[in-house]
Amino acid sequence: MIDFVIGIGNTLRRDDGIAARLIAELPSVPNVAALAVHQLTPELAIRLCDASRVLFVDAHYTAREPSLTPLSPEDDPDVAGHTLSPAALLGLTKVLCDHFPQGWLLSIPGYDFGFGEELSDEARAQLPAAIGMAVRWMEEAAKTRRYG
Repeated sequence: MIDFVIGIGNTLRRDDGIAARLIAELPSVPNVAALAVHQLTPELAIRLCDASRVLFVDAHYTAREPSLTPLSPEDDPDVAGHTLSPAALLGLTKVLCDHFPQGWLLSIPGYDFGFGEELSDEARAQLPAAIGMAVRWMEEAAKTRRYG
């Protein structure tokens, strides 16, 4: 089994790209795949079929500090569009694969979602704590596999 860290956001919309920045700065951990996407698409459900855990990372304008929240799959995911929420993607994975990985959402405060590639100073200040939370999540996954 593999674990995933999936960063969601548009790097051309300033703080919306903070998850991609986090993914780029993560250390390599065995059996953990990290990828950055602009949005969650139904095709990702197939990749999650073999996953045991997944950490979604996203910028949120309502967050005050980085926070980690467990997720449950949506019972009836709406897949009519091209983009899904993390819970809907877990629900679709459950429908397609008869199981789903344990899911978490790492929310990082975003302040400026205008056009541009640079993070705001406020968002950049949140990045070290968010990276630390993601690394601890990744290390916990590795420890669970060793001693599980």
